Amino acid sequence: MKQWFHVLLVTLAAPALQAIEKDNRGRWEEPVKNGPDKEVPGYLINLGPTGARAILESQSFIIKYLFADSPSMGLLEIDDVITGVNGSPFETPHTFGHHMTRMKNFPDIGYEGPLMDFGKAIEESEGGDGKLTLSVTRKGREMNVIIPLEKIGTFAPTYPYQCEKSALLAKRASEYLSGHPFIKREQCHAKCMSGLALLASGEMEQAKDLAHSWNQKPRDGIWVWPVSYQLIFLSEYYLLTKDQMVFPTIQALATKLETAQVEDIANYADRTHGKMGNVGHKFRTGGFGHNTNVGGYGTMNITTALALAAWELSKKCGAKVDQAKVDLGFEYLRSSTTETGYIGYHTKRGAYAAAGRQGLATVAHHLAGDSEINRAYLELVAGGLSRSKKYLNDAHADSVLSVCWGLIGANLSQNEKALRDMMDYNKAWLNMARCHDGSFVALPGRDMYDKGYYMSSRLHLTATMALVFSMENPILQIQGKSLKVTQK
Repeated sequence: MKQWFHVLLVTLAAPALQAIEKDNRGRWEEPVKNGPDKEVPGYLINLGPTGARAILESQSFIIKYLFADSPSMGLLEIDDVITGVNGSPFETPHTFGHHMTRMKNFPDIGYEGPLMDFGKAIEESEGGDGKLTLSVTRKGREMNVIIPLEKIGTFAPTYPYQCEKSALLAKRASEYLSGHPFIKREQCHAKCMSGLALLASGEMEQAKDLAHSWNQKPRDGIWVWPVSYQLIFLSEYYLLTKDQMVFPTIQALATKLETAQVEDIANYADRTHGKMGNVGHKFRTGGFGHNTNVGGYGTMNITTALALAAWELSKKCGAKVDQAKVDLGFEYLRSSTTETGYIGYHTKRGAYAAAGRQGLATVAHHLAGDSEINRAYLELVAGGLSRSKKYLNDAHADSVLSVCWGLIGANLSQNEKALRDMMDYNKAWLNMARCHDGSFVALPGRDMYDKGYYMSSRLHLTATMALVFSMENPILQIQGKSLKVTQK
């Protein structure tokens, strides 16, 4: 009754948003233009390692694509309607509607429904005889279709620590990335994380090739995103290899970030009044926006945290960074964090799901070293990460960015509850995102501006999970190499 009442309230309170979200904003039929999913007819729900992709209805999936070499080929058909799994019908409806409406009015609603039920059934079947039984309606006729899955077991209660399944999935994700010809052509998010995953898995020659191909000093006017991601990757690479060839670029990137920071808001009056539309007032001292020249959109916590993480890594390499600027950046982040550990978009005010910002802020503070201020802040944001567990994939602009830094940050928080809340609640979601070939693919969230699938449908999330599932044996600083890891 309570669940039905929630759905009714969403329908009454935001019918227009529900309509937009329910049809995935037209993206069920909008394919990507390149990469391994360009033949898929739209931004569909991946049904785990079955090899099937589908539209998500409130209490069912409608099959719209089958991979030729997958377990589902020859067993499922296009337009099959899946109404249940392993003998249990989908009874809890998936709640559509813009995620900010859900976060404010319905904080208990996550991805319960067919998504979670299907993901849990994958876990059950892989831990048993491997048979995933789907309740299917085909051209009006009801039947059971059995999909054979590999019997790889279940996740350990401490996963990704002390977990054979996590280790296996990390290996397969890394193997998928190894030798992949598309990494160099990916956008900075996916290129960086793929490079880090290669380093973490010991693929040093391919990582070296990527590092040397990306060993380019930044041009004037470049955005903060590519500078920060390039600096993170090259710094982790340098710390492992001491390859002096990349150090001048590390220093140049670190210096370029100094031009991106709003050092004193008074210096930018000409850029923040009358020329920025309705966002010009959102510049704050110490923050970073999109562009390294400062201008346009205003300062944001996500780019500030990303730049701080990059700066801290470059400092470990020996690069010179103005510490006063670093301190200003951390002050901006802290002033944008509420007493519940929520981190806002421009300031501390609520806007969009926060897991990516919380995770990156955690990474930056962890890399900055142990101090009383940092310990207190990490504890505060760990609580915020726990509260963000249901919105990990409902992120603004790039949902994969949220999954990536939310999970990595939860680990670096050294807070058992934050890590367990994030990993345990999203276990079924991770099963759904896993493809039959060892890769992971972005799944639609509820943010109407999410473009993560179209920026990198596979490599970004695959690299993320290669890093997350191998955190027990950290190779990189962002995996917790500096931590003395005990049982989690």
